[in-house]
Amino acid sequence: MPFKQIIACLAALLISLTAHAQSPEAPKGYELYSWKIKNHWYYSLLPGTNRLKSYEEITAPVVVRRDAAGLKAALQKLPRGEVVFWKSDAPSGAGKSAAGQVLNVKHPSRTRIKNIKSICDRLGIKLRLS
Repeated sequence: MPFKQIIACLAALLISLTAHAQSPEAPKGYELYSWKIKNHWYYSLLPGTNRLKSYEEITAPVVVRRDAAGLKAALQKLPRGEVVFWKSDAPSGAGKSAAGQVLNVKHPSRTRIKNIKSICDRLGIKLRLS
């Protein structure tokens, strides 16, 4: 397959995955991951599934949001009544990338959690810490 066709296929796949990651229909709810890097909190909001997420899925640039404002923008795309499960730890095997980068998934301070919970409440989203 020529190089240009491979690039076009990869671009189409990325667009498809991006649309799926932001799809308002998630029968198993959504999974929220959070981690801190240099005074900033980062969040990934992914559709819930029956399988464990990988480091690459959790940290993909198309799903990562920086700080509460970025997370709020992602949450605003969800329908009222949706359930979000905020994970306190990375899934088994997702704590490190293939290149050895470490992902320290954790919940932030109680104050920050309360702030995000109030955002969810205003949006009609059910936030569950897990």
